[in-house]
Amino acid sequence: MAGHSRWAQVKHKKAATDTKKGQLFSKLIREITIAARIGGENPETNARLRTAVERARQAGLPKENMERALARAKGEGDTATLQEFLYEATTPDGIMVLIEGITDNKNRALAEIRQILLSHHARLADQGGVLWNFEKIGSVVIRREQNAGRPPEEVELAIVDAGAEDFTKETKGWVVETKLRELDEIRKRLEAAGIFLDACGPAFRARSPLSVDAARRVEIEKLFEELNDHHEVQEIYSNVAGGSFLP
Repeated sequence: MAGHSRWAQVKHKKAATDTKKGQLFSKLIREITIAARIGGENPETNARLRTAVERARQAGLPKENMERALARAKGEGDTATLQEFLYEATTPDGIMVLIEGITDNKNRALAEIRQILLSHHARLADQGGVLWNFEKIGSVVIRREQNAGRPPEEVELAIVDAGAEDFTKETKGWVVETKLRELDEIRKRLEAAGIFLDACGPAFRARSPLSVDAARRVEIEKLFEELNDHHEVQEIYSNVAGGSFLP
């Protein structure tokens, strides 16, 4: 393993604080609903749902909230139609951003996200204008604290033995890259080896990462944070090199 992963350099997710727990719960409920609607309600056969439910449990989402999200996937309760979106954006200095989300009103979401971008001197791009510079991969997040009884060398050996394409070692854990088609098989191998996984799912990786200076990084992180604070944005990816995934 090279120990180098561009996944850790292009994905930005801010840790949730207690004051934002309600917002986090809302995002988790939307993800569970969409995952169940697309792939079925059985977590054993629906990897996306399994990941969403596990994240929800770790965040402390009440069981009844998860059950309501699953019921909504079947058309029960709130009948508002949730839709996924993927918006592409650029800045004048060549930074590219992918914004994934789930909304019940695409026109509203588009207008609000456009305004956030404009306030940071960025703009929405035409469809495909940014996506060409990203490839879809599989990603697994392993946290040290959740595998406290395992020596780091043992975790890394399990990652290698599972057949992962690459991984990055960070202070708080490991971010593992796989080919998308191999993601579920590698997940199973890691779990069989007794490794606790914090997250597992598809992701985007920049084909050509862009280096920026420290001052510019501070500015662009403010954009990422404001986008992440939007209640309908689920994930943010960029081509900015460097940084860390694990908060």
